[in-house]
Amino acid sequence: MSSKLSQTIHCQERIKHIRNQLGLTQEAFAEQLDISYSAYKKLESGENLPSIDTLYKFKKRFRISADYILFGELNSADDTWNQFLNSSVHDQMELQYRMMYYFTHFQKLNVLSEKEQREITDYINHIYPPELKS
Repeated sequence: MSSKLSQTIHCQERIKHIRNQLGLTQEAFAEQLDISYSAYKKLESGENLPSIDTLYKFKKRFRISADYILFGELNSADDTWNQFLNSSVHDQMELQYRMMYYFTHFQKLNVLSEKEQREITDYINHIYPPELKS
């Protein structure tokens, strides 16, 4: 089994688990995430991975991080930063790449309001302070 397929299975299981913990039907959870029911079914079935916009909605509405949804990591921003500082160079580069990817691409998608973009930028700056970005 490929690692991408494995991550997709885990991701879909985490999404379903969150919905069940909230006691919501698929339809109600899709409504809470402001996505169509068919789009939600594809997430829970593992046919699709959540978009950046949907990951942000998990964070904003349910305080559930993208790292948890996608990778099963339960770290707070401070935990993530400490883990970054104490990790190997390879792991630091991987985390740095993920952060920069999200930072540079979410604005181009034009699916988030300016306020939402500022909130994401503030969050990224919290876990990856600007003074260390040189």
